[in-house]
Amino acid sequence: MSASPPTSGIDGYGTSASKDIRHAGFPRVWQHVLLACGCALAITLLVTSYLQSSQGANALDDVLRQSAQVDHIDQLQMLLVDAETGVRGYLLSGDAIYLEPYERAIGGLDDAVDKLRADFADKPADQDRLDQLIALVRAKQGAMATAVAERTLIGERNDDLLGNVLMGEVREQIIALRASLLGDVANSIASSRQRFGLTRIVGIAMAVGSLLLLLVLFGVMQRQSELRERLASVLETENSRLEKLVEERTAALSRLARHLTVAREDEQARLARELHDELGSLLTAAKLDASWIKRKLPAELQEAWRDRLDRLQQTLTSGIALKRRIIDDLRPPLLKDLGLVEALRALADDFAMGNEIEVVADLPDALGEIDEERSLTIFRIAQETFTNIRKYARAKRITMALDHSPGQVRLEIADDGVGFDPDEVASDRHGIAGMLHRVQTYAGEFAIESAPGHGTRIVAVIPV
Repeated sequence: MSASPPTSGIDGYGTSASKDIRHAGFPRVWQHVLLACGCALAITLLVTSYLQSSQGANALDDVLRQSAQVDHIDQLQMLLVDAETGVRGYLLSGDAIYLEPYERAIGGLDDAVDKLRADFADKPADQDRLDQLIALVRAKQGAMATAVAERTLIGERNDDLLGNVLMGEVREQIIALRASLLGDVANSIASSRQRFGLTRIVGIAMAVGSLLLLLVLFGVMQRQSELRERLASVLETENSRLEKLVEERTAALSRLARHLTVAREDEQARLARELHDELGSLLTAAKLDASWIKRKLPAELQEAWRDRLDRLQQTLTSGIALKRRIIDDLRPPLLKDLGLVEALRALADDFAMGNEIEVVADLPDALGEIDEERSLTIFRIAQETFTNIRKYARAKRITMALDHSPGQVRLEIADDGVGFDPDEVASDRHGIAGMLHRVQTYAGEFAIESAPGHGTRIVAVIPV
């Protein structure tokens, strides 16, 4: 086995390269800071946009309200001008048609005054001027009514000096109030422009901050992408190295397991030869000596010792048979002399004869070139399977099939016994573990299909 470089983890994270990549990454605390900054900028932009829209709406409402107040003043002035024009036309011509615009204007003065009172209710600084304007309007209204009455009752009236004076004073008050309202409008517009300017500066600052944050985040993402690529490359290299290491160690363990299996079979073969040569010769010689002694004894002694001599010969015969069975178990002679097919056939016949079980063997007439080690492995798997069936299965019928396809040999043995749960039992039985180990030695495939009450099927495939 070749020595492998040390590693602290199967996934390669413990290597120095991966540690350097991890330490080179963007600190997590700064990622949190960037995320917090992004959230703060987004909230600030939302709040700023809301405030800007609210302020814009409020400013527009103020301008519209102040414009409406200016319109109310202009409306009051127009009503007075219309009324004055109608009165002058009536005074000069005496034609009642000129009183129509006067009467319409007089009817709208009260409503115009009420609107002005409502407009200036929140302007205490202009309240005195408004009161003066209203008083002048009422005086002007009275003067015009007096002039119309005199023209109607007395006749011709050429001048309206009091009306002209009052109208001049009304114009002065209106101009002053209008200037005050226009000043408020200008102040509102200036304040709105100032707020919009500030909001624009804040928006520009937020946009610049967002742009910088996006650039930083892009840099972070780019760096993280590079780190991921480097980490993927390191992981791929580490995984390749570990896979190669696992393959080397698996191959070394397979060679070791195969060596141990071959060594055990060789030791069993040596022991079988010694039993055959040494113990066999001793037992045969002892049996021959017993026969010689039986023949050479006098007749009267043979009669007295017949039972013991017969029992001695039977014992020696049983010992020879036991020796032969042990030798056959240690190293089946048929496997070496006649091949795998005949050895399996003899195994099936002996099992059926000794256990009164129907054994159906589907064996080919001949197999291709299979080395002795693989032939012995297949025979041992079949031998162990029959042993397990005899001990546990309580089967009545067994089928065995051997197939030699290009590149592999497939052995299948099935019974109709009591069955078992492979997940619960297979790992606890050394016989099944031994069969699996033998198949894995040659990188083959081994499968067990069984269920309680449904029999068992064992399939072993060994590459050749």
